[in-house]
Amino acid sequence: MDATFERLGPLKDLASYPTWLQQVVTDTDADRQEILGHTVFAQMRDATLPEKEFAAFLINGWPVVEQFPQYMSMNLMKLSYGQSRGMDMARRYLTRNIRVEQNHADYWVDWAAAHDVSKEKLAGNHGPSLAYALSHWCWTSSSRDSLVASVAATNYAIEGVTGEWATFVCSSPKYEESLPESIRKKSMRWLRLHAHYDDAHPWEALDIVATLLGNAPGKAEIESVRTSIRRSFQYFKMSLDCCL
Repeated sequence: MDATFERLGPLKDLASYPTWLQQVVTDTDADRQEILGHTVFAQMRDATLPEKEFAAFLINGWPVVEQFPQYMSMNLMKLSYGQSRGMDMARRYLTRNIRVEQNHADYWVDWAAAHDVSKEKLAGNHGPSLAYALSHWCWTSSSRDSLVASVAATNYAIEGVTGEWATFVCSSPKYEESLPESIRKKSMRWLRLHAHYDDAHPWEALDIVATLLGNAPGKAEIESVRTSIRRSFQYFKMSLDCCL
């Protein structure tokens, strides 16, 4: 088998990727579904999430939102131009997406304000310790792990599932209509930006992982990707559980 990989099929079709990576996605799907089926998002969509729990969600999630460009910056530092096609793909992707993420923290602050959560409360880190396990994990992975493992953990797993839960919350008008009309558009901006059925970013991250590792990576490399994705999902669920 040719160890190199170059995607020939559609970006957003899992069948376009190596068999080993398809299996990794399948193996971690149950953990992903734990997030998408979480009661926090069901109640948020239906505008029944109590304000105390909503505030906890906004506070617990803030470190990841605020630090996300830094995760990508740390991965960018692992790269040099021209090392390989996969690394050049990663360099372009990270450089472009760091710019995209710059305003997202401001939009989260606007969303939090709609629930009487100030910037000071967001920055106060007053949630339970377990609530911040996800941000600690993302920072550790981005600063210490291999490029493929940390891109899988953050840009594929976290960014991907976030697009899905945001789409789920926006699938009903109930939450948006529960907000005062005068602040509705501003308060929904973060959710609306992330609620894309056709968002390409996580698939681009998957393409980078496949291109960097090829069609036949070693067992240890495959396991590092699988473990990174699974840990991101599990720590995300832990953070959500801390909201309740």
